[in-house]
Amino acid sequence: MTSLEDKVFQCASGEKRLNPDELRQYFGTYAERVVLAVLLEDAEKKIVIEHFPLILKKLLAVYPNLSLKLSPNLSDQTQFTYIKAAQALNISATIVDEAKAHSPYGLILHSNQAENLDKVLFSELYSDILAPKETEPVLEKKGFFTKLFGK
Repeated sequence: MTSLEDKVFQCASGEKRLNPDELRQYFGTYAERVVLAVLLEDAEKKIVIEHFPLILKKLLAVYPNLSLKLSPNLSDQTQFTYIKAAQALNISATIVDEAKAHSPYGLILHSNQAENLDKVLFSELYSDILAPKETEPVLEKKGFFTKLFGK
């Protein structure tokens, strides 16, 4: 009879996971394991998608056991591109869709052990990629009469 009472008590007390809100935010992993977190709006940007394979290769050299978790809110084509880049480097990639999850991230790259990194946000680590490049100033074209009369 005690096992039935224990089961009822466990179900009544809520989730069995340690820190479930953190797990929902980081797609089923803990914050201390996260190596790179890309916001949803940044993950959809073409410039980020283009640079991701090189960034992934650099991070894999430092952290050998990486996994990639993707948001179901990313477009299918974007998900496929990230999964393909991860699989090219033998990194497992998973699309995580948890019912109660409300994560601001589009993708999470994490290790299988605690790394405890201070900066993991893509916009902080790779701000030079996201920053718009300055273009050369466009010279104002002068018309024929402006050139002729100098006004």
